[in-house]
Amino acid sequence: MYHAIVRRKVRALWRITGDGSGNYHPAVAMASPDLRFRFIGDSILGADLRGPEAFADWFEQAGRCFPGMRLSLTDVIVKGWPWNTTVVVRLRVEATLADGSPYENEGVQWARIRWGRMVEDTVLEDTLRLQQAWQRQELATSGQG
Repeated sequence: MYHAIVRRKVRALWRITGDGSGNYHPAVAMASPDLRFRFIGDSILGADLRGPEAFADWFEQAGRCFPGMRLSLTDVIVKGWPWNTTVVVRLRVEATLADGSPYENEGVQWARIRWGRMVEDTVLEDTLRLQQAWQRQELATSGQG
């Protein structure tokens, strides 16, 4: 029963934060004061951060880089108990770049939750696709594309 409740809450959170409106605040509100957030890879969004403020800053940066980016959950797995819950999410990433071309990617989020607060969040995305999209975005916004 606990796992079903967590899955439902995770799906609801992704519907809100992934709709392209830039409303990441519910995700940040779930972060514990000692949250460790990592976006793996050497890319414009690559990060290894601590705390809710840095997490919010990362969302701001992501929104500036890819305005209107949509994130959709395609699968979610939950294991553990309230004091140590693991949540794994498969996700799709979609955006329209400044040159009008589509950006599509996929990724995985691995998160740990303790008593309803996220203490660890690690995201893995295809960084080659991400970097190629960022290069197209930069060219289009600099007027050279």
